[in-house]
Amino acid sequence: MKKQVLFLITLFMVAMCYSQTFFSTDSYGNNLRYTVTSATTVSLISGSTINNINVDIPATVTNAGTTYSVTSLGINALSGSAVTNVNIPNTVTSIEQGAFNNADLTSVVLPSNLQTIGDYAFGSNQLTGLTIPSSVTSIGSGAFRGNNGLTSVTVLATVPPTITTVNNQNDTFYDTQTQDRGDIDLIIPPGTTGAYVTDPGALWTGFNTVTENLNVGNTYVYDYITYQVISVANSTVRAFDYNTAGGTVVNIPATIPNGLITYTVTEIGNYAFASNNITSVTIPDSVININEGAFNNNSINTLTLGNNVEIIGNWAFQYNNLTSVIIPNSVTTISTNAFRFGTITNLNLGNNVETIGDSAFSDNDILSLTIPDSVLTIGDYAFVYSDNMTSLVIGNNVTTIGDFAFAMNPSPAVLTNVVIPSSVTSIGEYAFSIASLTDVTSLATTPPTIVTGGTTTDTFSVYRSNINLHIPPGTTGAYVTDPGALWTGFNQVAEDALSIDEFELANSVEVITYADAINIVLDNSLQFQDYTMYSISGMEIATGKESHIPTSTFASGIYILKLNFDRGTVVRKVILK
Repeated sequence: MKKQVLFLITLFMVAMCYSQTFFSTDSYGNNLRYTVTSATTVSLISGSTINNINVDIPATVTNAGTTYSVTSLGINALSGSAVTNVNIPNTVTSIEQGAFNNADLTSVVLPSNLQTIGDYAFGSNQLTGLTIPSSVTSIGSGAFRGNNGLTSVTVLATVPPTITTVNNQNDTFYDTQTQDRGDIDLIIPPGTTGAYVTDPGALWTGFNTVTENLNVGNTYVYDYITYQVISVANSTVRAFDYNTAGGTVVNIPATIPNGLITYTVTEIGNYAFASNNITSVTIPDSVININEGAFNNNSINTLTLGNNVEIIGNWAFQYNNLTSVIIPNSVTTISTNAFRFGTITNLNLGNNVETIGDSAFSDNDILSLTIPDSVLTIGDYAFVYSDNMTSLVIGNNVTTIGDFAFAMNPSPAVLTNVVIPSSVTSIGEYAFSIASLTDVTSLATTPPTIVTGGTTTDTFSVYRSNINLHIPPGTTGAYVTDPGALWTGFNQVAEDALSIDEFELANSVEVITYADAINIVLDNSLQFQDYTMYSISGMEIATGKESHIPTSTFASGIYILKLNFDRGTVVRKVILK
């Protein structure tokens, strides 16, 4: 008998302990009422005094020296209050019937560990958007009834939470104005449309639209192109694969819809369009990277590159039928083999290209090539076998020219003249193996390192003896005669290479000889200062500051005319008859 009494007393004490209620003030000054539900947990219950439109429910509260976790929001806990914003801690696993019914919530972040939402828990509020965590398993009748401005519901659970789907006010998402849920757009995890909407017994029906919200790495198809999500936060995708049923003409859009979400296409993935017999490609301005092999092994004869492409990857356009390529100014890197094995005759390189990779344009037929000043390195074999090239201009900031960079087959080669800018420090094996070369001008006062000797390694192959070398004044020793000099074996060597500034100056001045006068014609960028005229033997004949020089008193013969300008001096040989 005594044991039974002790047992009953114990039960009574436990019940008294767990039914204990107390108040605790939140950070906004609201006096919140709690009831103890276990030795370590409490529930927020009705009877709180709300003094603010904001409520901050803490994760823990302390009473009489005991700290409790807040794990539930009880029946009608804050119903009928003027609360517009509430912070619910992640310790909460259940929100019970009517907890926020008929409040003024405009938004709510549901806790990440929430499991159940009771009947009418958020009924008749002002919610416009809602995200339901993946932990939620059930949502009660009318839980979000009467939120007539609710337009978007995102559910993160791959297994759909149970809800009430009926054509009356007990419906979980019932709109009291439209009397259905037809104004709400539903966003769900990828691959779950069946479980949520279309499978027999599915409950998440009747929404305005249904969108499968993609995660990073997820793919989906739009207009024959498969896209892969790169970033959820930024809504960016890469073109990932192509269905040839879309045809041989490919126009990649800048943006693509997926239900309510619009994604921006910023990349073309590795081998995304490779080996599909594509003939025409348009890449939008949204694309930044064209990755490895993206359009390799097609039949592309028309290519439009977007104005924001920065990197063209390895093998990106190898094995195609392009004859004309315009590289936009946004491109900084053209990678290895990017346009190898093509039919390019016309190439326009943008003015921000810095790196031209190994074999980037090898095995094409480029006729005229200007490499912009932005380029720093030209890789091995970069332009090898453009045998019909007649003009080559190398940019003024190139430092390295790789092995075989401009080598040509001996018989078709027609290029006769190459100017190597002063920025170049090294030139690789066979880089200028061009049988037709007659003149090479190197503008650097410190000779670039080249390969000398060996029929299969020499920078100029076996053709040096046919080439006239033009170098800056006073550099013959460094280039040719000093011990260890590498620029030997050329046909003739002349110290007549002008610097870039001198070259531009010389080409800005024209000397016209008449029967009785010499006229000096110059462009508007120059200021003529004076002239001195010498006989062929070096004797000073005349000086002056006029651009029209009378010569009727001069004997017939050859004269040297020295012209001084604000930007330098030009010396010309003139013949008077």
